Amino acid sequence: MKYDLGLAQWPAVFVSSTCYDLRQIRQDIRDFVENDLGYEAVLSEYDSFPVDPDMDTINNCLRAVEERANILVLVVGGRYGYVTDHGEKSVTNLEYLRAKVKGIPIFVFIDQSILNILPVWEKNKTADFSGIVDSPKIFEFVDTLRNKDSNWVHEFSNGRDIINCLKNQIGKSIA
Repeated sequence: MKYDLGLAQWPAVFVSSTCYDLRQIRQDIRDFVENDLGYEAVLSEYDSFPVDPDMDTINNCLRAVEERANILVLVVGGRYGYVTDHGEKSVTNLEYLRAKVKGIPIFVFIDQSILNILPVWEKNKTADFSGIVDSPKIFEFVDTLRNKDSNWVHEFSNGRDIINCLKNQIGKSIA
């Protein structure tokens, strides 16, 4: 069965992050995108998320980025998330990579506490950081985002920080 996602009628903002630990931040972003911007918010935990029942969760997420997203908002907290068999990367990491290949604007937000401990991890990558993150892979991902891929990274400590930044930035990405 071929499931047609359809075309978005207005710009679609895909929110990529782990879900359970960042539930309130994701809700705040969704409310801002839909209510303040009037754009479509694409978040996997809502029943409006386009699902092809013949595909697994990971491939549905990647397909939504590829076929639906005009903008990706990437939010990195203290959880790396589910590690897939796609090169030992998390679903969030794969969504980011798909958006990067697609060439859409990507807004990267990293929890301030992760950025604060990053220099310690850089000097001692084998230390135990389990009290701060669920996997040291989160530091590798952040390092890639900041240094290897040279993304502009915004730090946040709460959802309001992200919303304030998006208010200033997101309109410029569509123009």
